[in-house]
Amino acid sequence: MPAHEPTDLDAAVDALYTRPLDEFIAARDAVVRQTADDGDRVGAERIKRLPKPSVAAWVVNHVARDHPDEIAALADLGDELRAATADRDRGRIRALDHLRRERTEGLVRTVREAGEVGGRPVSAAVLDRLTETLTAAVMDPDAAAAVRAGRLSRALQHVGFGIVDEQGEEADLVALHPAGRESGEADAEADESASGGKAKTAAGKPEKGAGRRERPERRPDGDEPDSAAAELAEAERAVDETSAQVDRLEARRDDVRDRLRTADETIERGRNEVERLDRELERLTAERDTVRQALDEAREAADEARADLSAVEDELDDAVERSAEARRRRREARGR
Repeated sequence: MPAHEPTDLDAAVDALYTRPLDEFIAARDAVVRQTADDGDRVGAERIKRLPKPSVAAWVVNHVARDHPDEIAALADLGDELRAATADRDRGRIRALDHLRRERTEGLVRTVREAGEVGGRPVSAAVLDRLTETLTAAVMDPDAAAAVRAGRLSRALQHVGFGIVDEQGEEADLVALHPAGRESGEADAEADESASGGKAKTAAGKPEKGAGRRERPERRPDGDEPDSAAAELAEAERAVDETSAQVDRLEARRDDVRDRLRTADETIERGRNEVERLDRELERLTAERDTVRQALDEAREAADEARADLSAVEDELDDAVERSAEARRRRREARGR
């Protein structure tokens, strides 16, 4: 008997999908080791196969946990819409579809205005994936259950024939056995999933299209063939590696978009400043020309005044000399 309580798989999975995205792989591997130490081989295998969520799916999972009432309302709206469709009530269908768009756009707008989810900036592309996933939750009850569970590995899309993930592939909705099931039934179901049986949605229903997956042959001892296990392990590694690469590239893309937006804003501010300075330069140039013309006129006036002053001074000198001569003659006349 282990010295501690066995790992609660449902709680462990929920905890995985609430962690920061970059910590998912390390945290998942830690849960796998702990579950294996508890003696739950099947549970450890199922945890090991959980794929790292895409950025969009991680955002959807957090939105589902942060806004459970809005998500529940969308799911209920989907039930009403399907009932109206069954009744062929066109007026009700139109009204509900309008309400669907209104509620979906309202929740997406809330996320957009916040600018981040769980401390992670949200790009326009991720907001588009969020809109598509919320729409899928309205249109399909299994998708609604998966979104409400908050365990998506890929964002969802509703297309004419059902639900696909954000890459256009058949949706793979992540879930473990629901809590509270008898352990024997749960282990049997988990073993079926681990050996390639039908996948389950978060509501415990068979995933659409999952029945098309083929089971590998099993040996009498119940183990998978070595080649199949190796192929599965290689496929799991490829999924993790490509998912990590997608995350890195999405992060780089978002960073480049931020840089481009910053550069565009700087260009716009620079263009506005140049236009302002051009207007100011035009005004100052006109003012300079006006002042320069006034200066030229003042210089001409100064030259004229200087010439007039010289002429007046010459006349004054002559007048002074004549006045002195007149005084001299008067003195001489008085002395006779």
